[in-house]
Amino acid sequence: MMVPVGVATVWFDFLPLPIPWSLSWLISAVVLAVGIYIFALSKREFDGSGQKLTPKAYGTSRLMTSGIYSSIRHPHNLASVLLNLGIAFGFKSTIGLVIAVVGIIVGYWFTLEEEELLIQQFGDRYREYKGKVPMFIPKLRKRD
Repeated sequence: MMVPVGVATVWFDFLPLPIPWSLSWLISAVVLAVGIYIFALSKREFDGSGQKLTPKAYGTSRLMTSGIYSSIRHPHNLASVLLNLGIAFGFKSTIGLVIAVVGIIVGYWFTLEEEELLIQQFGDRYREYKGKVPMFIPKLRKRD
């Protein structure tokens, strides 16, 4: 959905973001690179575990807590948000940015649903993990 909206924004010069193209592309490149990196780390953890990366916890046999999952509980959801924001900035699209923000809200709601499924499936192990590891934004660690 984001790409067609972005193309329409550029083609019709409809409500572009009020920033220079160079800044828009720089923001896009950085945000997309971080999103792709986070998604790759998340996928690598799942591939190594023999599980499938699915939007819901159905069929998940093991609680993922290593690698990037030791820093954030839902890296694949964070990656999706970053990719949508990166595309919106890449096309300099105000409408794309609004759609991305709505996607963040809807995605958060789905993530809360997923958390309930994970609590049902893994019980106290997931509650303990949830208490230690943030949902999307990693905690800054103090250096010794």
